[in-house]
Amino acid sequence: MSRKQLIYKWLWPFEKLVILAVAISVVLIFVFSFHICSGSSMYPTISDGDMCLFYRQDTPVRGDIVSYKTPSGMKIGRAVGIAGDRVSIDHEKLYVNGYEQESFYTVPGNVAEHTVKSGEIFIVNDYRTDTSDSRKYGDISLKNVEGVYFASLRTGGVS
Repeated sequence: MSRKQLIYKWLWPFEKLVILAVAISVVLIFVFSFHICSGSSMYPTISDGDMCLFYRQDTPVRGDIVSYKTPSGMKIGRAVGIAGDRVSIDHEKLYVNGYEQESFYTVPGNVAEHTVKSGEIFIVNDYRTDTSDSRKYGDISLKNVEGVYFASLRTGGVS
């Protein structure tokens, strides 16, 4: 066996690992995004310090948890209204298309009924007191939605 063949035989397993690492990196960079969640805006679903994985290629539907960009940085919230939905908040109750949404949480504040425009969503956080969501920013453009929640590694709030 020639020297060149010996080197190739010795390096081939490492080449496979490098190819695999590059393929995994491309998938993680372009298909998923990671966030370390801070604060209690999505408690109890997501706790402070959890590492969350978001799928970038999905269009959010009602009930999805999404990551989105705001003027004050990245946020995480639940899509409660999608394009064409009529959304309002009245006396701490959330209404979508005229139906009160059953929830274990109250929704402080009032939002006049409006129809969510095409290409936008209405987002409310699970921990709905003293948080920033569509009550503060208005409807969120789908261009600002970075991804739909896929999974998390619970690193905070474990007791």
